[in-house]
Amino acid sequence: MKKIAVLLIVFVLTAGLSFAQEEREIELINVELGLGFPVHWSKGIHNDTFYIFNSGYKNPDDTKGFGEDITVTANTSFGVGITFNFTRIIGLSIDGDFFFGGKLAGFSAPTSDYISLFGANVFLGPTFYVYNDNKLRIPLSVGVHMYYFADDIWVPELNASTPETGKGAWLNRTDLQLGAVLSIGVQFHFNSGIYVFSKTQVALDFVRFHSIKGWYTTDVSNAASFVYNDKMDIVHLGVNWGIKPVIGIGITY
Repeated sequence: MKKIAVLLIVFVLTAGLSFAQEEREIELINVELGLGFPVHWSKGIHNDTFYIFNSGYKNPDDTKGFGEDITVTANTSFGVGITFNFTRIIGLSIDGDFFFGGKLAGFSAPTSDYISLFGANVFLGPTFYVYNDNKLRIPLSVGVHMYYFADDIWVPELNASTPETGKGAWLNRTDLQLGAVLSIGVQFHFNSGIYVFSKTQVALDFVRFHSIKGWYTTDVSNAASFVYNDKMDIVHLGVNWGIKPVIGIGITY
């Protein structure tokens, strides 16, 4: 039994020495390129005067109404992130992504076409390495979040019972939101120069700057005859949320 015990101890020590790795110094800079799918949900108020006017029943000068505004954006995004590592435990990260869209049609009454769509997310904050060795790292980040969204959309005649070609409104909407974000991910390092990663960011935005501008026409023979122009900016305090899963490749320097 003693011989077996000695052999087991020798085996364990030999295996440990065989698989032991020399601890590598953490890199100064990590650069990440990733594909994500950001989904962002916002709820607030907007000026619904253009709906009242475009319905053909009221004059826009008679009523200034405010209606509920719910906006959801979801699209594939391309992002770039940079982390400056101070130690094996903490670093500073900045991360941004951009998403685009065009000619996205809806087939309900009224129908609508996005002629252009642009959005972006930006994150800045410290990163803490919950686990960190030569092959596997688990970064946890917290910080400030910025969300931006802008689109141009054509809204046809809102009175679906009497649709008329050329009657409708062009709308331009923009959103700028600020809040906090939490991000957690996993990195698999192949060597000292490259790795793959997966992470998920969850954002809560509390301040929303919402702007909408519209051009209207009631001339069915000339859709370019704009007769009304309204612009409104709203600062809205509330809870808007976003989630963004990301996969990608990282390069270390």
